[in-house]
Amino acid sequence: MIIQAGFDLQILARPLIVQAGKILPRLVVIRLDSEMQLDGVEVVSEGFSGSLEPHFDAILAALDPEWTKYFAIAHAGTWTENCFPWDIPILEEAGELETVAARRGFQTIGHFGQDETGYMSARAHSYFDQYPSYDELPCTMTHWVNSKASTCWYC
Repeated sequence: MIIQAGFDLQILARPLIVQAGKILPRLVVIRLDSEMQLDGVEVVSEGFSGSLEPHFDAILAALDPEWTKYFAIAHAGTWTENCFPWDIPILEEAGELETVAARRGFQTIGHFGQDETGYMSARAHSYFDQYPSYDELPCTMTHWVNSKASTCWYC
């Protein structure tokens, strides 16, 4: 499975966090390889209480340096809308996690808070090729190569 968008990531995590209309206190890691292929989806905590920092080690332990290049996190609960990121502790913690992960060769590609009604994204939630900040990602639009135009407009 090739991941092309942030909403692909949140769809993969949602059944692990929201079940039968109830939110479970879980933290999920979604791993992708260097070609944006799904590497795995794993619950790294059954006791997520709103802070990422206590789970940094579990998140990083879930990332396999042999296979994983990109990763996303999803967790129970959303954050306040219309605030600056530095006003929201979990978004600050996500920034710290991103820095630590980058030192180990992993790139954060998504952060999702989920509840019974939907989700919030602190990263791209649409197609990655529509965001200039993701221009270093590999092209996932390989089906265009086989089109009559014979070129990928996004590559």
